[in-house]
Amino acid sequence: YIFWKIWVNVYEFFPFVCGLSGILLLLWLNRTGELLAFFSLGFSKRELIGLIGKGIFIFALLGGLIMNIIFPKAAYLSLYTWDYKIAERREQYLIFNEQIFLRGSDFYLIAKPLEPQGEYLQDILIVFLKQEEPKEIIWAKEGYYKSKKWHLKDVIKQKVEQNFAPKFFKNFKPELSLKPDTLVIVEKPLKFLSFSELFERFKFLKKVNRPYDEVLAEIFLKIIYLFLPYFLGVFPMVIFMNNYTPSQVVNPFLKGLVLFFILLTTFLFLQALLRKGILEAGFILLILILSSFFKF
Repeated sequence: YIFWKIWVNVYEFFPFVCGLSGILLLLWLNRTGELLAFFSLGFSKRELIGLIGKGIFIFALLGGLIMNIIFPKAAYLSLYTWDYKIAERREQYLIFNEQIFLRGSDFYLIAKPLEPQGEYLQDILIVFLKQEEPKEIIWAKEGYYKSKKWHLKDVIKQKVEQNFAPKFFKNFKPELSLKPDTLVIVEKPLKFLSFSELFERFKFLKKVNRPYDEVLAEIFLKIIYLFLPYFLGVFPMVIFMNNYTPSQVVNPFLKGLVLFFILLTTFLFLQALLRKGILEAGFILLILILSSFFKF
């Protein structure tokens, strides 16, 4: 659990630490005398900021891609380990070849989930029981959960009273005491989902005409994640270098540090608004990110 939780925390703090590394590197170069050496070799302040900025950008891009691959698995395994190994929650079903085998209070269910929240299923088989004997069988090509009801499509229904003679329905709403979260091993917030899971969730919500602003916001934030370190790092470096003299180091560093935390607070505020479905915050965030690239 601790191993996977560390990876989750690394993902959360990676862009902030990476962005802060810019002014920390300048402070270190000044301490070792290398900053003055660069100036004596003819490097301008703008050139040094550009070189360090490119380094931050490349490292953030590569590191961010790796983090976006590792993070969903790390988040899942940390939650799974906590729920089933530490809290000793019991699994309610088996998974084989991407299909769920679930035993309910009075039914069996076999289905293939098509999205990460368990609200969209394919190749559905439901067997209702009475005294452990089948009393009704329902086959469906697909089904989704909406307004606290399951909606099945292309259904074949068989009942014991009719000797299991098949009846065909285009659409059917069974009386099924099954909630989508029962079909999820670990309930993951949207920010813990991978790109593919977010896209599956988006397609489902669009299919059933439900709001999907929060999913789009999370996809946008995962893309912005790759460029956030550069945005957080380049402006504080500009402040540091514009105020830097060999006898004035601490004051420029503190000014750059204050600006870093202002930018970080602004990002966290806009991120919170975006995750609440206020998409205008995403537009503002995009303008801020792009402004850092146009600066250099």
